[in-house]
This record gives sequence, structure tokens and C-alpha cells, in this order.
Amino acid sequence: MDLQLKGKNALVTGASYGLGFACAEALASEGASVAICSRNATKLNEAVRQIGLTTDSNVIGIAADLTKEPDLQCLIKDVEEQLGSIDILVLSTGHPPTWPFTKATDQQWQEGIDLILRPPILLCRALLDGMRKRKYGRVIFIGSIFGLEPEASSVVQSTLRTGLNAMAKCIATEVAADGVTVNVVCPGYFDTPLVHDLAKQYADTQKTSVESVLEDWKTFSPTKQFGNPQDLGAFISFLASPKGSFITGTTLTMDGGAIKQY
Repeated sequence: MDLQLKGKNALVTGASYGLGFACAEALASEGASVAICSRNATKLNEAVRQIGLTTDSNVIGIAADLTKEPDLQCLIKDVEEQLGSIDILVLSTGHPPTWPFTKATDQQWQEGIDLILRPPILLCRALLDGMRKRKYGRVIFIGSIFGLEPEASSVVQSTLRTGLNAMAKCIATEVAADGVTVNVVCPGYFDTPLVHDLAKQYADTQKTSVESVLEDWKTFSPTKQFGNPQDLGAFISFLASPKGSFITGTTLTMDGGAIKQY
């Protein structure tokens, strides 16, 4: 299937590895020109190199910290100077502090807000006018299943991801008539470096092994396995394409059936 992404420009954040990288690679494989960003310049350059080995698309890397407003402003400026107008925004912001309510500090709440809510607000403010004028735009937030079914041990993420879902719905309603779609994709447990890092953190606090934690997390979904990042990338590419034009204002799960709601 031709997703008709040739000639489109995409910005994918948090894309030096894991789910963000899979999204960037999938968009590039469909012919889109892709800008990826990450705080770690070394990992970023390696990600650009890897995508260049598997696709013929134009791929650039721009180092940026999404929690810093000047970085966000420079990011958009640099992408537009090197690629042109941004048609597709895939916003992956990483993982906020993981604590229950009784242990989460004011600083950790602020870190979560700066990571999960501020970047979507600022980037959408900067990009939506142009998308609406061109009558084409795709905004896809990578959320979390904990924004649909809260997890007590991760109160910052559960609370703020829920807010992201609501904000996406509000934005989508406002811009839908101008050819711009806005959606949230909520992954479950995927086989990524982040999941392995979190498993180690959890294993250390629970005095157990990483292997046992990972095996337990696999059973979180009825499939009894972790998701494949490439599958998420393919799904994101469809949403980013003209073929996804009638999907907007919704929160979609990709979790192996883990979430109980329907």
C-alpha cells in the first residue's frame, strides 16, 4: 500500500531509539523527509546513520531538550530551514518520574508537566497555523495506557497523560475542518530499551531480578508478549498519511489487549 507520504516533511521527537526511532524509520521508509530530535547528540547521529542505511529519504538530526522552550523554538526553525514546512508531528516525550502519590515531590510533578504537557502545547502553537493554511497536518502524540487506566505507582504519568488525551481532543475538534488531524496513540509494553531500564529500576526497588519483572510485564496483555516497535511505526505512518484523514480526536491503544475498556 502506498501511503502517499512522498513530499511530506515529518518531525519526530525522542527518536534516537525505541518507539520514536521506529516511528521515524517507518515514515522515512514511506518516502517522507524526516527530522529527528533527541537530547543525546551521539545517539541522535547514530539513529540518523541507521535510518540512512535502510531508506532513501532525507533524514536529519537536531539535538534538542524538549523541556527547554528555547530548544523547541530553535528545533522548529532548524527543521523548516533544512526540510521546509512541517506536515507531520510525532511527539514522543519519554517517561516522567515514577512514584505513587504519597512519594511524588513538587519537583517531580513539575518535571512531569515540563516533559508531557509543555512540549505539545508549545509545538502545536507553533505548527498548527501553517498546517491549517496548507490544509494538511498530522499531529500524533505518543501517550501511554496509564493515561487510560491509571497506575497507582506512576501517579505523575497517569495524571498528565490523561490531560494529554483531553488536550488532543480539544485541539482536534478545533482544527478538523482544515485538514488537520490530532490523535494520541497509547502503547502498552513494547520491547524497547526504556522498558528494560524501567524493569531494572523496579527490580532494584523490589529486590528481585530484571528477568522476573520482564516476564511479569509480558503477562500484562492477553498476548503474553511485548509489542514490536516496528508495528507501532507502521501504525503511526498510516495515521500520518492521507489515508488517515477520517481518524481524529481519538485515543488509540496498541497494547496487545491489555486495557480492559472497549
